[in-house]
Amino acid sequence: MFNFPNRLTRPKITFFSSLIASLCFSNAVSAQVDIPPLAQQLPQGASLGFVAKNLSQAQIVAEYNASTFMLPASTQKVFTALAAKLSLGDKFQFNTSLLTNGSVQNGVLNGDLIVKFTGDPDLSSGQLYQLLAQLKTQNIQKISGNLILDTAVFASHDRGSGWIWNDLTMCFNSPPAAANIDNNCFYVDLDANQNVGENVKFNVPSQFPVQVFGQVKVVSSEEAPYCQLDAVVNDNNRYQIKGCIARQTKPFGLSFAVQDPDAYAAAIIQRQLNRLGIEFNGKVQVPHQAQKGTLLAQHLSKPLPDLLKKMMKKSDNQIADALFRTIAYQLYKRPASFQLGAMALKSVLSSQAKIKFGNSIIADGSGLSRHNLIDANTMLQALEFIAQNEDKLHLFDTFPIAGVDGTISGRGGLIQEPLVKNVIAKTGSLKGVYNLAGFMNNARGEKIAFVQFINGYSTGELENKTKRAPLVQFEQKVYNAIYAE
Repeated sequence: MFNFPNRLTRPKITFFSSLIASLCFSNAVSAQVDIPPLAQQLPQGASLGFVAKNLSQAQIVAEYNASTFMLPASTQKVFTALAAKLSLGDKFQFNTSLLTNGSVQNGVLNGDLIVKFTGDPDLSSGQLYQLLAQLKTQNIQKISGNLILDTAVFASHDRGSGWIWNDLTMCFNSPPAAANIDNNCFYVDLDANQNVGENVKFNVPSQFPVQVFGQVKVVSSEEAPYCQLDAVVNDNNRYQIKGCIARQTKPFGLSFAVQDPDAYAAAIIQRQLNRLGIEFNGKVQVPHQAQKGTLLAQHLSKPLPDLLKKMMKKSDNQIADALFRTIAYQLYKRPASFQLGAMALKSVLSSQAKIKFGNSIIADGSGLSRHNLIDANTMLQALEFIAQNEDKLHLFDTFPIAGVDGTISGRGGLIQEPLVKNVIAKTGSLKGVYNLAGFMNNARGEKIAFVQFINGYSTGELENKTKRAPLVQFEQKVYNAIYAE
């Protein structure tokens, strides 16, 4: 046996003890939630991309297919919110203004009335009326010139590439145009309390300058399962509703997206001028170039923090895509298309938030497009940046809170302790898509950022009865496991 001097023995014992302790601590910190067994809860055929990171320890605690591209759906709004904060700032407001190239004399506006729209996604017809009413306070009783709509802030199509064609008549797909009044959405009252074989009666409320024609038959309860209502859109916001429906004892409403925002806005303005007693007999013009003139009145939207909170909590597509193109307009100082919006968003987030998009595809700001392709790791970069800079960004308050508000107020897998009021996350839902991107605290109070991308989700023939059950079980188990890790 060899006897080592004490001065050598003690450091070796200390070294090995420290090494063992270090290894044990390292294993404890980097212990991961095993996702594959939990993923078995999802329906066969579903694709899962998942990543969760303990931000306090800078450790990945769960990872599965995190570099696989998937449809982000409305989690895309996390990118939009962050880019808007970084490029527009909290004081930003959309501005709808009235200008003229003429002058007012003896109650007559000798010149054109220019209505300058900048894409305010929260502008209501009531607010527009109050704006036009300011003309009366300036003793304008008549407009001798034309009505000019300035919508030059945006260019090209008012819908993103990859938006599904048969959703375009639905209000969640309303065009986020420069002229955007009441979310570019209207409703029609239907009276289907008719005898079998008779036509449904349609009533368009007077405030909506649209025409709706119906060729919808009332059918028996046996025939009703084979029925479908279709909307055919014609020029000048004329709609034809076809199909059949079972008898309904009470009237009900159907909502539709405005298809020609400029014509819709012009018609509303003319109606409101008439209601205000301001005479106008000129023409309506929509030039491609931005217009200049003397300011008569203006309306400002709520500031950016309020818009972002509504966008994130309610998953408002119009706010998202209005901001998406506005970021591009402000950055490049030119009329913004959706393509320019994609360039701007990537530029802002890569330069200021150091997000590496790689081969990702950005098509819009709302997540409606089926062309968007993002992986969970890329979305995680945005969440990490938000958490690291929350003292300046103040974005946590915009995320829906499990069991409390927004789009996860009733999310089945998150409404029980310890997840309720703990998980804050932006949802992303399309046909077959159930995504989440957000934050939670684990049992030790450490902040966890997570991204869940589920695509291709279907329960087949059982869709109506068991659609959400596998999702609820999966999310319950995954997020409880992350909480306990």
